[in-house]
Amino acid sequence: MLAAFSPMIRLASSLGATLGGRAGWASIFVSCAVFYGLVLILNAYFKHNNADLYSLYKSAFGRIIAKILVLFYAIWLFALCGYYLGEFTKKFAGLIMPGVPAGFFAVTLLALIFIILSGKLQSFALLSNIFFYVVLLALAVVFLLQIPRIRPENLLPVTQYDVSRIISGALPTLGIFVLLTPLLFLGDEIEKPQMFKKYGLFTALTLLAAGLVIFVTTVGVFGKDLTAKMEQPFLMSVKTVGAQGALERVESVFLLLWVVTDLAILVMLLHILLKLIGLLSGVKNTPVFKSPLILGVYVLSLFTMFSAYWEEFGLKINLIMGFGVPVVAVGMYKLKNLFKKHNNVLQL
Repeated sequence: MLAAFSPMIRLASSLGATLGGRAGWASIFVSCAVFYGLVLILNAYFKHNNADLYSLYKSAFGRIIAKILVLFYAIWLFALCGYYLGEFTKKFAGLIMPGVPAGFFAVTLLALIFIILSGKLQSFALLSNIFFYVVLLALAVVFLLQIPRIRPENLLPVTQYDVSRIISGALPTLGIFVLLTPLLFLGDEIEKPQMFKKYGLFTALTLLAAGLVIFVTTVGVFGKDLTAKMEQPFLMSVKTVGAQGALERVESVFLLLWVVTDLAILVMLLHILLKLIGLLSGVKNTPVFKSPLILGVYVLSLFTMFSAYWEEFGLKINLIMGFGVPVVAVGMYKLKNLFKKHNNVLQL
């Protein structure tokens, strides 16, 4: 969830305002409901099996197709790493330390990620537990301070004529939510898989609250048209809070927390990537791939045209890989079991 905050802060309000207009806040409820529907669908498999996405794909499609899907997931996650690293360096070089070469920030962040993946992952996970609640607190503080500036006419009314916009606006947020799906490739590292549905509900409600805060404190303050044109609308909302004398440090604190969320999503994606490389190659000692993998991500992040391409198509790929494929897999698994039971009855 900490990793999901990074793309939510960057995209949820701007894309939500573009597609959903002032009704974009209602789109977040739809995204939350659909995401929890995905949790329930996956739970239909996991309650009888290990909470492992690879085992689901093997059961549904067979070993060969499952391997092909793992390859596609690896390519997808590698592309995501390049995109998020590029966005991180652009943000730092443009907003925080202009004039400093962007490559400096990329190398610094990747060096820290290398250290974390080289034996400090558990410590980082424990630290992330703390930062998760700190980020939630920061979002709550920004929301409370922005309440006087929120204009109801920027968010209301929402009528039956907004249904199509609500559905369109739900897609970006859902595309961010389902970034959590690849975590299920770490099935052997998941504790208490029987709690999957409960944790899924907690995740959906938490992301719902965070998404509403981000959208309301941007569109509610700036309006849908201005928000859609802004590059970093939530950051601009934080700047308006920081303009108050006693709260001038709010922007710096928020940027620090945003850096932590960027670090979290890159660590998460690279950790999953190492697992996928192990599944594809059969090599158990996957840490040996850390250096070439991180180097490849750095090279990919240098292609600035890649960012524009990913913003146009990336969320659609997220929806296919994070939502569509798992749903189809559970459906295939259920059909295979149904036919198997039917054949057993016929044999009897």
